Amino acid sequence: MNGLKDRIALITGASSELGISTALEFARNGIRGLALQYYSNGDRLFLIASKLKEYGCDVIIQRADVRELDDITALKGMIMDRFGRLDILVAYAGYPAESDLWFADPLDLSSEMLDKPFDVDLKGSYNCIRVFAKDMKRQGYGRIVLTASTPAIYGDHVGLAFTLAKASIIALTKSLAPILAPEVSINVLALGSIATSANLKNYTAKDIEDLSRKIPLRRFGKPEEVANVARFLASDATYITGQTVIVDGGEIRY
Repeated sequence: MNGLKDRIALITGASSELGISTALEFARNGIRGLALQYYSNGDRLFLIASKLKEYGCDVIIQRADVRELDDITALKGMIMDRFGRLDILVAYAGYPAESDLWFADPLDLSSEMLDKPFDVDLKGSYNCIRVFAKDMKRQGYGRIVLTASTPAIYGDHVGLAFTLAKASIIALTKSLAPILAPEVSINVLALGSIATSANLKNYTAKDIEDLSRKIPLRRFGKPEEVANVARFLASDATYITGQTVIVDGGEIRY
């Protein structure tokens, strides 16, 4: 039993490499329906739609802004009209790691700089939870997988605005786990150096080489490897909730 058969999932930020990899992983493992939310680069999703359907997966592709509660409420209406329920929420939607914001002076961040990641990463995740979680509890089943980062655990001198938003997602996960239990589990992925275009664009080849030396597995992670963990946490047979699951090639060992 693969734990996804006949389930219905929503993936936010689905046009990212993480989102696409997870959509394909879910489809390969028998998921019946997928709602794929995107804010930009939606063409990527339409390119893989036929592949998802080859696996027998019914697909909704919809542009929405996770910062806007009305957008998520409208998306819920589409999901309910098509599928009648939602079993799994995977929240990848996040503010892009713009180099100017990533490398900004951590002691000189404006309110706007702080708000950008907070509004998308934290508030966007929370908007999805508050729209769908009560229904998951009522139906007696739900799996929620959020996304944070390893700097949210150990801190970092770059990307402070992003680190603060991701740390808040870890706190959200821990806070909601006992409230959503026992029907719904909620966990968060703390991602280290993952080889997505959004991450790699901020580093030179030498930066990547230097960073890889600090990772016990000596390389950046692949989006497909994140998707494998997301699929496990989204499956039926997981006795896990309220946890931060680190996916970083062993970089954090404490």
